[in-house]
Amino acid sequence: MAVEIKDLSYTYNIKSPFEKRALDNISLTVDDGDFFGIIGHTGSGKSTLIMHLNALTRVQKKKKQNPTAVLNVCGIDLACKKPDLKGVREKVGMVFQYPEYQLFADTVKGDVAFGPKNLKLEQEEIDRRVREAITLVGLNYNEVAERSPFDLSGGQKRRVAIAGVIAMRPELLILDEPTAGLDPQGKKEILALLHSIKRTCPTVIMVSHNMDEVAECCNKVAVMGEGKIMGVFTPQELFSKRDLIKSLGLELPTVTELALELDESGLDVPPNVLNENDLIEEIERAIDKKAKQV
Repeated sequence: MAVEIKDLSYTYNIKSPFEKRALDNISLTVDDGDFFGIIGHTGSGKSTLIMHLNALTRVQKKKKQNPTAVLNVCGIDLACKKPDLKGVREKVGMVFQYPEYQLFADTVKGDVAFGPKNLKLEQEEIDRRVREAITLVGLNYNEVAERSPFDLSGGQKRRVAIAGVIAMRPELLILDEPTAGLDPQGKKEILALLHSIKRTCPTVIMVSHNMDEVAECCNKVAVMGEGKIMGVFTPQELFSKRDLIKSLGLELPTVTELALELDESGLDVPPNVLNENDLIEEIERAIDKKAKQV
């Protein structure tokens, strides 16, 4: 499996007036090949959890914290005293929220090459990875390679930032709110990009408040609340639990919401439809069924 977590807890500001339990005895597994979603309200522990997965936040061992904790990521034990930090940086790629703010190089090519250079690869291999990554995120290499990333549009900047992570060829890719701040067209483009990325990155974990992208991309979804895992569901299971989604302050996917409204209006449409094509098929089936009953 890609990720194995058992009995993991984390507390900020221990023994201070601001002490806060961010993770409370978390146990979770992510299998190889999963496109795994993590959802929950603000402050539920999502960010703290994913920061553990590439050791940006270390497993707490002080004051009897985590005596039985297990944290294995891509075969690396991150709960031990001296974890292989170099190994985890190579195997786990992290795309932070608003990754375009981390661009820094004079050229797109230089920015995307930063990670592979740190791997001490041969220049020929670096060049190959840079070209492939830029192309994979939907940019024309010949048009953008020598341009300043700061001259690009917001959506293009985000693609460059993602390309820089993909060029590392991680076994596990973690995405934190990948469409945050983008306009509808930008969100649509990034969603299409995520499907392309999945063909090259074996396992993906995505934190998101956008239920449309969770429904479209994920095969499993973990729900977090108050630092705990409230359950792991398929998208079909999750979005049939309207009360749970509402309690998290989240909205149902647009297609699912429409399917529910149609069902409540008398059209026999399943309420857990997740994508537009399935909804169209179900509407046609329901109309045909009604026509035969007349």
